[in-house]
Amino acid sequence: MRFIPTIAHGLADYIVGLIVLGLPIYFGWTGASQVTFLALGLLVICYSLLTDYELGLFRVLRIRFHLLLDALFGIVMLVAPALLRLPNEAHVPLYVIGVLSLFLSLTTKIRAQGTHRNAAI
Repeated sequence: MRFIPTIAHGLADYIVGLIVLGLPIYFGWTGASQVTFLALGLLVICYSLLTDYELGLFRVLRIRFHLLLDALFGIVMLVAPALLRLPNEAHVPLYVIGVLSLFLSLTTKIRAQGTHRNAAI
């Protein structure tokens, strides 16, 4: 059942993107871990800016595709601690972000209010 409004999802997108960008600074990561999370944070912010929902700036990606990207992002966040051999203190925040992303991808409404796509319907 989809009950999360797209505007709430959009807020979560930008907040999560900023948090992921800040993880390398908070944990003092360098090398592959730093680059990975900086890239992931920027990726989330960029595809959010390109999504056709209330908080999208350019509105070229459909919300369904955005939700697929969120699900993939969630999976990456869940496997990242093992793949990057991150310290134990970093596991819980990454798992929380991963589960939240998967949850939002499954429960966010697929129709945004006042978007380009709805205007044409």
